[in-house]
Amino acid sequence: MLFVTLLSLHAQYNSMNVPDSSSIRKSIVSSWITAPFTEVQVKNRELHTNDVGELFQVRMEEGMDEFLVIVAPQTFNDVDVIENGKQSHTERQEEFRAGSPGGWVLYRDKQSGEAKRIVWYFNADAEVYIQFRPSEGNQSRCYADMLVFGSYAARSVPVGVAFSRIYTASFSDIYTWTRSTLPWKKVTAQQGVYRDSVQVAETIKSRLGFIDYAENASYNEYGILYDIMSGNPMNEDSVATSYADRLTLSGAGFLKWIIDGFVTPLAGRGTSIPELLNHTVDYGTLSKNGVLSQERNLSFSLDWTRNLAATILSVRTRKNYTYETGGTDVTIEPFAADVMNGMVVQSSGYIPNTGYAIKKLKSLLYVLAVTEPSYMYLAAIRQSSTLVADEMVFNECAVLIPYFDDFGRFGCYVFEKGRQIPLERFILQYPNSFVHLSRVKTNGNFFPQ
Repeated sequence: MLFVTLLSLHAQYNSMNVPDSSSIRKSIVSSWITAPFTEVQVKNRELHTNDVGELFQVRMEEGMDEFLVIVAPQTFNDVDVIENGKQSHTERQEEFRAGSPGGWVLYRDKQSGEAKRIVWYFNADAEVYIQFRPSEGNQSRCYADMLVFGSYAARSVPVGVAFSRIYTASFSDIYTWTRSTLPWKKVTAQQGVYRDSVQVAETIKSRLGFIDYAENASYNEYGILYDIMSGNPMNEDSVATSYADRLTLSGAGFLKWIIDGFVTPLAGRGTSIPELLNHTVDYGTLSKNGVLSQERNLSFSLDWTRNLAATILSVRTRKNYTYETGGTDVTIEPFAADVMNGMVVQSSGYIPNTGYAIKKLKSLLYVLAVTEPSYMYLAAIRQSSTLVADEMVFNECAVLIPYFDDFGRFGCYVFEKGRQIPLERFILQYPNSFVHLSRVKTNGNFFPQ
């Protein structure tokens, strides 16, 4: 049995670190890049070396209506070989992945041979890439798109050169041509700035085994267990096994416990439950939501997360902030449009008092991790009510801690209701929902009780 750990040759994008296949592509223009499909179809894979000795593989892959000419750099996997249930030894496995940094892929129509687009990979995450398209009916012009996990960070940006120039351009050329027109700062992560975020996440992970879930349970500022909704103390023996080192928490109480890990060492006590319940949304008495909000709390987790973020900012700065004055709401608009089923669709981005469509969450967190390193985010989920049809409510909440590892690959810790779950599963469990984010700066002064 094999356990594979990917090792990338190029940990993080910069103009000097992306393998360059331009000299190779110059030598295969007529034989691969512009050759008829029938000629390319029968070709065997070829290995070529660039000017600095880096190895690339040239190959063709065939789709239903298109065929791909791929120039892929050499990469390696470290493979642990398991024998008799134990690790025997480690082997290096060679690969030529199109999605590795430096991978170059030309898409062509099988019938006409016409070039459709070129995808150029430069990032440790293959879902972050640049795409070039010729102007419709005019191959002398081309446009560039920058995509981040299915969302357009930039779309249809004029490049100023003929599309055929991309056949032989170097990545340095591409960066020079688009340095001021493509949002490179959104996709270029810094190294060594995520240690606090990872440390906070690992500290939370180390305590998860001591947390029991109970609806509406949260410790007040003095460490006494309360029912959030009733405002009354709870009997710990009635909701969890009574051990001194165990905690009883709801989803909201879990977020409060995390924030109190920052607040208590500074303030001498935790956050106040009644203050966290202060409303942050005025629906208006005559609106549908205004009428419904008189019967039930439609914005519970939104209020809770906003007030938590404002409270920790106030404690740290020794000034009184609300979510409005503290700038803790995430409201950025980093994307031009979405990609759904291969089609470009417009999106509204941030919606006040609602947040973002949850399908945008991964791409949004990627950009936030680049542009706001060492922050974590309190997420409030707006989803369909289980009680009233066509009603949207904020009930659930989670903590999201995005980061980049030492290889420049994106990751995100997700903690919800005292458990850690993968980001992809978190997104899938809330289909057609919205997520509102409140930012909190991480640091090493994190001591959850």
